[in-house]
Amino acid sequence: KEEDHRHNTNNNINNSNRKSIWTRSMSGGSNPEGRRSGSDIHSQSQSQSQSQTISMSDVSIDSPGHPSITPSLSRGHNLRVFTYAELKSATRNFSRHLMLGEGGFGCVYKGWVKSLETPHSKIEVAVKQLNRKGLQGHKEWVTEVNFLGLVDHPNLVKLVGYCAEDDERGIQRLLVYEFMPNKSLEDHLLSRSLPVLPWLARLQISLEAAHGLAYLHEEMDFQIIFRDFKTSNILLDQEFHPKLSDFGLARQGPAGGISHVSQQR
Repeated sequence: KEEDHRHNTNNNINNSNRKSIWTRSMSGGSNPEGRRSGSDIHSQSQSQSQSQTISMSDVSIDSPGHPSITPSLSRGHNLRVFTYAELKSATRNFSRHLMLGEGGFGCVYKGWVKSLETPHSKIEVAVKQLNRKGLQGHKEWVTEVNFLGLVDHPNLVKLVGYCAEDDERGIQRLLVYEFMPNKSLEDHLLSRSLPVLPWLARLQISLEAAHGLAYLHEEMDFQIIFRDFKTSNILLDQEFHPKLSDFGLARQGPAGGISHVSQQR
């Protein structure tokens, strides 16, 4: 009996020490008209990622209680730096008529900025103005600039640029994203004023969103743990292709294949 007991104990220890392996199996079904196939999207996800790792010490402190307003950008970022005056003009003085959303982080406005590709034309953008108070909001702003400045995938929202200015009103922190005209997946699932998404479209959106998540977790030279995967953070473009947004809670994953488990409350 003692030998059986030791044998069972050893088996339990061995089982608990085994690594769990996450294997992805994604297959695309028939596609609604005008959509890319799952294989097409997966092939695009092999775009070149940056070979360097990034240092995420969250934020540096210049003086007690005053965080640095400049993100520690790594090489490879290709972001535009906007002035506060530019973004104030782009959003018509942050007009409430152009407000797209409002939350604890601040407000998001629709705006128009100059196009770098087409002279004398403007592009639609979404401008997120973070609350001026609070260190946590600044940390999340720095995180978004650092991570979104490196990633490149058709199912991740594109960060066009940012603004960081310090004036008499405090630190101005703004992020400028590509504009997503069809709102979020949550809006289409819960709102009664928007058209109901066909089941085939829902499946395709789920598949493409999973490709974006897999790119972050498994297909880059370094791992990014997204940590905020939910329908309100899945935005839809003109043709209802999904893009993951809001990287404020993202973290750089552990090196060497070590497991990473966290719980966000």
